[in-house]
Amino acid sequence: MKSKYFLYIALIVAAFLSACEKEIKFSGDEVKTQLVLNGLLTPDSTVKINLTESRFFLDDGLLKNIDNATVTLWKDGSKIENLSNIGEGNYVGTTIPEAGDNLRITASCEGFNPVDCSTGIVKPTPIISADTVNFKEEKGYYSDIDSSSYYLMTNFDLNITFKDPVVISNYYTINIYMKYYFSNGDSLVLLVDYDSDDLVFQKGNDLNFLGNDNTIISTLFNDELFEGKEYKLKIKPKYPVGIYIGKNPYYPDEEGSELIHSEISVELQSLSYEYYMYLKTREAKSNMSGFEESFSEPVQIYTNINGGIGILGSYSSSVFTISLK
Repeated sequence: MKSKYFLYIALIVAAFLSACEKEIKFSGDEVKTQLVLNGLLTPDSTVKINLTESRFFLDDGLLKNIDNATVTLWKDGSKIENLSNIGEGNYVGTTIPEAGDNLRITASCEGFNPVDCSTGIVKPTPIISADTVNFKEEKGYYSDIDSSSYYLMTNFDLNITFKDPVVISNYYTINIYMKYYFSNGDSLVLLVDYDSDDLVFQKGNDLNFLGNDNTIISTLFNDELFEGKEYKLKIKPKYPVGIYIGKNPYYPDEEGSELIHSEISVELQSLSYEYYMYLKTREAKSNMSGFEESFSEPVQIYTNINGGIGILGSYSSSVFTISLK
């Protein structure tokens, strides 16, 4: 009797598993593909955008480039030029934007609805000063390598002072680089991952997320706390910046090179509202776990492309260099 019972249970389980493996076809309406236009404009660089075809979320494969479109640049309602296709969906022009320009781009291609978008070229916000605090360098040596070879660990806090323009709202991000120059002519640039408890990274940034160690991930901020005023921003590397100087301990036969100069480069990027919102929403989506996403409203990635999707934004940069010994 028991054997018949277990056989009955086994048949039920087998039927259930076979039902789980059944392919369920998507019964919804497939959305018509659209043009996807992406471009970041900046002073001192010619206009360039990328054009692709949107992809249904169940489709596999790479995005399809659009190389047969008509892409036109406009300024203050007047046509400036048609952008030239250089392959792989890229279109470039000869116009170099200037800060304060209001530019519009239109694109049309057979089989798609035409798209248009616009952005203003933001002005850079100059850095008044950038100073290191608690600067510390430490050397370490490998016992089996000559004394001219060592690893160098650099740590510091940074005070960055700038003057926010008045009247308009402004949006920013900060990039910190360590740059090393060697006796053989080589150079190395490292992007510094930094942290801060400065209120600008929290105030008014509702889409900001915290990491597992409760440190701020976002490097985006606005001028809500200091609009039109001079502000001192305080940040510091999350970890000491490390580099090996001289012979590589894993390749001792290779000739080493002497470090002759190093510097800290501070880049303050001013962002257009469109670019800022695109980065904030993309950041919010990427920081949501699968569990959170299942029980939350989906984060819509910001777009300003009328008739399609994507982003047209602008940025400008101010750079301040701190020379080290």
